[in-house]
Amino acid sequence: MIKLDINKVMKGSPPPPEYQVTLKNWRKYPYNIWSFVNIQSLIPTSRIESDPKQKINLKKKLLNLNEIKIIHNNSEKILNEILIDCHTDSLLVMHKGILVFEYFNNFTKCDTPHIIFSISKSLTSLLTGILIDKKIININSLVSKILPETIGSAYENATIRNILDMNIASNFIEDYYGEAEIFKRYRSSTGWDVFSSENDNTFDGLHNFLSKMPKSSGEHGKKYHYCSPHSDLLGWIIERSSGEKFSKIISELLFKPSGINYESNVTVDKFGAPRSAGGISISPYDLILVSELVRNNGYNINGQIIPEEWIKDIKEFKDNSCYLNQDDLKRFPNGNYRSKWYQTGFEEGEFCAIGIHGQNIWINPKKELTIIRLSSSNEPIDINTEELMFSVFRDIGNVLS
Repeated sequence: MIKLDINKVMKGSPPPPEYQVTLKNWRKYPYNIWSFVNIQSLIPTSRIESDPKQKINLKKKLLNLNEIKIIHNNSEKILNEILIDCHTDSLLVMHKGILVFEYFNNFTKCDTPHIIFSISKSLTSLLTGILIDKKIININSLVSKILPETIGSAYENATIRNILDMNIASNFIEDYYGEAEIFKRYRSSTGWDVFSSENDNTFDGLHNFLSKMPKSSGEHGKKYHYCSPHSDLLGWIIERSSGEKFSKIISELLFKPSGINYESNVTVDKFGAPRSAGGISISPYDLILVSELVRNNGYNINGQIIPEEWIKDIKEFKDNSCYLNQDDLKRFPNGNYRSKWYQTGFEEGEFCAIGIHGQNIWINPKKELTIIRLSSSNEPIDINTEELMFSVFRDIGNVLS
């Protein structure tokens, strides 16, 4: 990990070279502390608007939970120490509809848009459920019937349901450390990375990359294989089916009715294709509002926003055979993945959304508990830290119940 003064990142006119954030370092600590809350200064974005007429003010009764003891792997530490050690930017806890705890670092406030990475997938799924309910999308439709551009690719005979549950038979490699050539091309097609090679075809953008997704020899619907491009494809499907830009329709049908108070954004490629798999930035207060909407089965004071059956299916769908049939099962060995949300398989029925570099939505329906965590962790995935945070969420729930 680079040892620099985090308070000097992107300070100065211009900043010293060693403190400049670029497409080459923006996901590395300490540069990510700045970049994760300033995405619009680094990558093209499309604005997701709020609506003052629909906004919901959080009910607050804040408690001091900083000193509560967290027990994990037979060791004990206080909450505040863990949050600092794990590079947490913000942590919010809602219990029975009331905000009872909030933590912010020096770079994040309640209204600061923070990139949520793959939690974007989970929010895109909520929008998809709304569009299915409105009969704008048919969950059993073949992708190639909506997007003829995908004929000949891994997506040609896949359904929307296959896309949602990550059981597409493809030869994509999800490699956050950038060794796999196909992942390099993917990231650069979205505008997230600079990539150059003799076969560089990134000028054509994200849609071109998706339309050439290579097939594997397997069958769709048999094996869970996590691939972020599938969720970008879902954003393309949403735009083609609705005739609206992704940023506009998620604003109108999900974000505004959720009661968000501030503007959000989503990164786009050079032609405006949305990074619906990982490019949404949203403020902590607004993310907790959307998360609380999910805990309440899609309902808030603005009405039934997400179909109740969509939420119930996410948290209660029983068949986890595809999920268990994966190459390297580490996260939630008794769990499931349904419509881009995780069932934990834990005894209290917790379900969650997870993004790289330490982003979490955690919902415990039994304890009426909703927790969000936004982070600038150096590692894209750290199972040990993930499991520590699951203990944090559990012990917070035990203290409040």
